[in-house]
Amino acid sequence: SVRMLLLQVLIVISTWSYGYSQITLIQTPLSVTRAVTKTARMACKITGVTFNSAFIHWYRQRPGAAPERILYIESGSANMDAGFDSKRFEAEKIVSTSTCNLKVHQLTREDAATYYCDLLTVKLSATSGVLIKVFGSGTKIIVTGKLCGNYSNLLPHSDEQAGKVSYMCLIEDFYPDVIKVTWEDDNKNAEKNGVHEEIWPSDDNNSSYSMSSWLTVDKNSTKNYRCKYQHETNENGFATIESPGIYYIIKTSSIYI
Repeated sequence: SVRMLLLQVLIVISTWSYGYSQITLIQTPLSVTRAVTKTARMACKITGVTFNSAFIHWYRQRPGAAPERILYIESGSANMDAGFDSKRFEAEKIVSTSTCNLKVHQLTREDAATYYCDLLTVKLSATSGVLIKVFGSGTKIIVTGKLCGNYSNLLPHSDEQAGKVSYMCLIEDFYPDVIKVTWEDDNKNAEKNGVHEEIWPSDDNNSSYSMSSWLTVDKNSTKNYRCKYQHETNENGFATIESPGIYYIIKTSSIYI
């Protein structure tokens, strides 16, 4: 007899844990800034599934609009959705690295958007099946001629308040405004609690941005802390502070495309 399977649809961002396995989609880079007519490239690394047979989709989401599927690929050539030109949108699966790459050729202003990879797979049990749809975190394409980075500055801790002290990491004059900041201690353990951040335009024309991220810890902590940031101009920028308040300045060069 044929066993009927109940399929439950789950839409998940970035990771999905199922039993003892975890499906993870990691997109790189955070953003890609290119001039008109150039090519933008991005990658999606997938773990937790049989990559060879996985169906991978790529979506484009323009500001204020619903996501549009560009294509999907299992093996061989990608299957394009209506309205998308296979000469401009190119996807390939690299089995050796479990990575699916997307290239957007001959960029136009209309290509400025956030691009998401997506995995559709089925997990089966003895009595049912689960249809899992997992999205990556996204890569933003900015179509322009400017890409710049400047200073990362980790400031000494503030005065004690209620048994706590705060450290601030100031990152100035970067573009585009897609940036990721994390804090870690001496042992490279991520600090998740007591972290806050704010980003703002550096000028009236929004031609560059600045950001502050601050970490609040117990005043008796003897750890040293590192503020790390990821940005197109410097994927491994960092500033380190050693108690009670020595700080370093890291400068990145400006790049124009």
